Amino acid sequence: MDSVSHAAWGATIIRKLPHVWWAVFFGLLPDIIWGVYWALKYRGQSFNRGLEVRNSPENLEVHFQVYYFVHSLIPITVVTIIIYLVAPSYTIVVIPYYLHIIMDIFTHQGVWATRIFYPLSDFYFEGRDWWRNRWISIGNWLALVVINLIIFIW
Repeated sequence: MDSVSHAAWGATIIRKLPHVWWAVFFGLLPDIIWGVYWALKYRGQSFNRGLEVRNSPENLEVHFQVYYFVHSLIPITVVTIIIYLVAPSYTIVVIPYYLHIIMDIFTHQGVWATRIFYPLSDFYFEGRDWWRNRWISIGNWLALVVINLIIFIW
């Protein structure tokens, strides 16, 4: 799913300050980590040269390894345990990270499919790409609006 949706879902499920901003951050974190990696790897390259280099088989393999790692349940579970041991009251803010992974399981396919147990396994569900099917995005945003209205009215 798109990054803005991940942030909105994080804010929706963890509504109490000061945790809400941590929830937004953790909802975005898998995409932030991968985006920062991508930006640092190719800073200063022209767009065309960057595409040529980025699309080499060696680079694509590393890119997807980073992507699969940050979209896996294994590393975030380790991080959750560490947060629980250091600051138990903040453990709740990790929930949006898990939600990010769960949403991506069903809204990504092919090479972008979420490898939920990476690096232990390459297992994945073949979801549907949200960017190729506008009804997935429409349904997502409708669900966000309805749930937030229910919470607000309740």
